[in-house]
Formats: sequence, C-alpha cells, structure tokens
Amino acid sequence: MSDLDPEIYEAVFYSIENPALVIDLDFVIRDANPAAAAFLRYEDREALIGTYVPEILVDETILEDVAEQVLSDEQWVGECELMTADNRVFYGMGSAVPIERDGQTEVLAGVFTDLTERRRHTRALRILNRVLRHNIRNDINVVLGHVEQVAALVEDEAAEVSMTKARERLNDIIDSADTARDLEHLLNTQERAVVNTMRLDEPLRSVVGRAAREFADADISLDDDLEPAHVVANATVDRVFWEVLENAVEHNTADSPRVEVTLDVGDDHVVVAVADNGPGVFESRRQMIFGREELDQVHHGNGFSLFFVDQVMKTYGGDVWVEANDPRGAVFKLQFTRAW
Repeated sequence: MSDLDPEIYEAVFYSIENPALVIDLDFVIRDANPAAAAFLRYEDREALIGTYVPEILVDETILEDVAEQVLSDEQWVGECELMTADNRVFYGMGSAVPIERDGQTEVLAGVFTDLTERRRHTRALRILNRVLRHNIRNDINVVLGHVEQVAALVEDEAAEVSMTKARERLNDIIDSADTARDLEHLLNTQERAVVNTMRLDEPLRSVVGRAAREFADADISLDDDLEPAHVVANATVDRVFWEVLENAVEHNTADSPRVEVTLDVGDDHVVVAVADNGPGVFESRRQMIFGREELDQVHHGNGFSLFFVDQVMKTYGGDVWVEANDPRGAVFKLQFTRAW
C-alpha cells in the first residue's frame, strides 16, 4: 500500500494532459480533469460532471463492451469517437479500467487519446498513394507502347540493347508500384487478418520450387528432409519468401548464381536462411535496405520489396536481418516464433 497522501493522487489526475474521467457504474461522469472539460468544449469541470456518457459517445454500443470487460475486472481499450458540446466529432483510442474498493468495483477511470489528425493524414496519404500508383502505371504503359513502336522501326543492335534496358526499367517501376499497393493492403488489413500458427516447411518448399523453375539460370537448393515447424504466421509468408529469394537472384553478379535455403528449428524460434554467392551487403547498408534508415535523399533503400518483408515479419512478432556469407555473398535470415 502506498503511503502517499490521497491529495497527491488527486493532483496527478487533474494534471494529466489527456482527457480523463471518473465514471460510475451507471455511466454517469462523477469527476473530470480540466483537459477533459477543455477537449469536450464544456465551460469547466463542474459543467461536465453529471453528464451521461452516451451523450458524448458517437456510438454508445461501445459501452456494452466496456461493461463486459469491467464485469471481468479487466481493462477495456478500443477505438471510439467522442462528440463535444458544440457537436464536433473526434476519433481516438479510449481506455477504461475498473477501480475497486473492498473487493467491489466502485467506479471506472477512463482516458482518451485524440488521433483525429493522424487518421486524417493517413487517409490523405492512402488516397495520394492510390492516385500516384494509378497515374504511374498508366504513364508507364504509354511509354512502353512507344518503346515497342520505336523498336519495331529501328534495326540496330545497339538500339535494341537500349530498348531492352528501357523495357526492363519500366517494368521494374510497375513492379514497385504493385509492391507499394500490396504493402498498403497489408498495413490496412494485417491487424484484422488472422495471424495464427501454421507449418512453415510446406510454403517454404513450394516457393523455393517455384523460384527454381522461374530463375532457371540460378542454382537454388533446399534440403529435401525439412523438419516440420509450426510458427506464428499467415498466408502472406509466401510473398515474404518470394521477395527474399527474388532479391538473392536479381542482385547476384556471380558467373554461376547460387542460392541455398535452410530451415533451422530451435526451442523458441525457427530461422529460415537464404544464402547467396553474390556481392554481399556492406555493413553500413544492412539497415538501410529494409527501409529502417535513410541517410539523405540520395542514399536510401532500393525499393519496397525488403521493406515489405520487414513490415510483415514485425506483424508476426519475428525479425529479419542480413549477414555476410562465407566466402562471398549475403545471408538473409527470417526469424519466426515457434508455436510448438
């Protein structure tokens, strides 16, 4: 039991910068800090006290979830929208925790964090992202059409080489736009997607087999007798494996490109390693290639693919990093949490 004076706790409550309320079990506000009164556009704390909580909630059905959590003596945390006294609506995260006395819940303490501007900016960026991707794809298709027309008219070996390089770079831009689309979809839906337990060896075998067929010029190998491993992941892991394998092949400058894939099952984690004999990755760039660092507007990552991988692994509670291979090349390691 703390020996602090109760007035100290009262002072802390009133000085919190976030809107904070004390609510009784009938959902009537019994106390409020000055931040709550100012945020909800009430004249002062006293004017807010006695207000029925549904009067400031846009969706009062939230209270059903709150009551259910309180009956279980648990904290409620969730998204909600509050309506001010002058009918403005603000979006944010609310939390409510039961406060007990003598073993009985007496009141609830609630705190609200305003995320309205963040949501507005996020929505604007998503719209801008979609518009830019749409325009880029349309413009690239037009340019590709003209490249094909010129290629048909010019019978020159040097010109044909240049046209081939132009096609490749334009298709790379389209691929980047598609990856940006997939990443946006992932970030928008991953929280609602089911991230459960799955066998990792099966999708790994499938994706490596596909890569071996598509990248016939590279020697891509995988152990035949993989140990079954259940990890925390979902179907997006197929795309994760593909991006890492494609990266290992496309950036490999060896005369005979080689990629070796292994799966190591530990007590708590499962690690998939993708080792190549390419040029390797300088230590100074090992964070940058995942989009975690950016030195300036010139020195940055080479695209969305590895950034995509990094973001997905974070949603799994896992990790991805790159090490030097011996005697040459790079080893990308994907660490998953083992389920059993």
